Amino acid sequence: MNALQICPNPFPSLGGPAKTYRQFHEAVGVRSLGFVAPSDGINQNPVVPLADVVRTLGGRGIRKYYYAPPARLRKAEKEIGSADLVFIHGLFTHPGVWAAKTCRRLGVPYAIALHGILDPWALRRTRIAKQLWLRVFGSAMLEKSAAVICATHREAQKAAPYLAGSVMTSVIGWACDETEGLPVGRDRIALRRELGFSESDRVLVFLGRLHSMKRPVETVRAMSRLGDSRLKLLVVGPDDDVTTADLEAEARALGWDGLRVVGPVFGAEKFGYLCAGDGFISLSHRENFNFSLVEAMAAGLPPILSPGNDLGWEFAGEGFSWQLRTEDMAEAGAAIQEFANLPGEGLRRRGEAAAKWAEENLGMDRLRSNLEILFETVAGRRRTQRA
Repeated sequence: MNALQICPNPFPSLGGPAKTYRQFHEAVGVRSLGFVAPSDGINQNPVVPLADVVRTLGGRGIRKYYYAPPARLRKAEKEIGSADLVFIHGLFTHPGVWAAKTCRRLGVPYAIALHGILDPWALRRTRIAKQLWLRVFGSAMLEKSAAVICATHREAQKAAPYLAGSVMTSVIGWACDETEGLPVGRDRIALRRELGFSESDRVLVFLGRLHSMKRPVETVRAMSRLGDSRLKLLVVGPDDDVTTADLEAEARALGWDGLRVVGPVFGAEKFGYLCAGDGFISLSHRENFNFSLVEAMAAGLPPILSPGNDLGWEFAGEGFSWQLRTEDMAEAGAAIQEFANLPGEGLRRRGEAAAKWAEENLGMDRLRSNLEILFETVAGRRRTQRA
C-alpha cells in the first residue's frame, strides 16, 4: 500500500493516537511523516520509523504545531506527492491543514482519522477557538477529504453533524495489542497478597492517566459509598491533573481503605496487574476507543463503562459488560454493586466473553483488511477520475 500518514508528536507520551500510528504502520506498511514541536519526545523514541521529521515552531494548546517554515516542508511535500493516499491524524493542528492543502494541490486523496476530536464533550473545551478553527479551516478540510475515519460507530454518529453528506465515513476499529503469551511476572495470588487484597475481594481496575476527564475521584467516591468491604479499586497509571496523593486523600477523607494506586506500569507488568483484577471500570466523560479497555478485555476482565466510552456501545447487547446509559453516579453504583454480588462462575463467563469479543473484533487482521478496503475504494475512485 503506497500510503503516507501525517503524525504530529509521534512519541509514546501522546497516548492512543500514537498507538494508532504504530498500528497503521504495522498493519499495512504506511510510511510516516513526523511533525515535532520543541517540547515533544524528550527522552523518547518515535513509535514508528519516520520518512521525514518536520520541526515546528511550537506554542501552546491548538497553536502547538501552528507553523513550520517552508524550507522545512520541502521533503515532506515530496513524500506527499509520491503517495496514493495520505492519512491525516486529528484536527486543530497546522500539519493537518498544511497536508490537506498540499494533497489538494498535488491531486493526492487524503483521509482524516478523527480520534474523537468531534465528540461534543471534547468540543466544549476551548469551544470558541475550536468553532472558529472549524469555520476557517476545518469545514473545507473535512468536506474535501476522500474519507473520514472513525474508530467506532458511536464516534461516527457524534461526528455526523459536522460532516457534509457527501463525505464518506469509514468505521475502522483499531486493534488490540497482542497479550497472549505475555509473561505475567508475578502470579495473581502473590500480587493480590502484596496489594493487600484477598481472593474473596472483588477488585476493579482503573487503567489510565489520572485525568479529571476520566473521573478517577468520582470512581473512588462511587465505590466507597457502597459500604461493601469486599470492593477494592486498583488504580494503574501516571499522575495528570489528578494525582496519586489526591486520590489517597479522598479515600482517607471518606474513611475507605479499598484503594490501591501503583502509578504508571508498562508491558508485561501492566498485564500482570490486569490479571490481578476481577473487572475493569471507566466512568470517563469521553473515550472514543480506549485502548486500556481493550487490554483489560483481552485479559479477561468484564467492564463497567460510562456512556462516554464509545467502544462499549459496540458490544452493549452482548451481555458481558455493564454499559451505563447516563453519567448518574447512582447508576454507576448499582452496576458496581451488581458486579460485587455476581457469583464467581458468572463473573468468569463474562470475562471469557469479553476476551473472545476482543479477539474476534479487534484483531490486527481486521484492521489490515479495513485499511486495505478503504485504500482500494479511494484508489479505485482516483483511477476512475483519471480515466
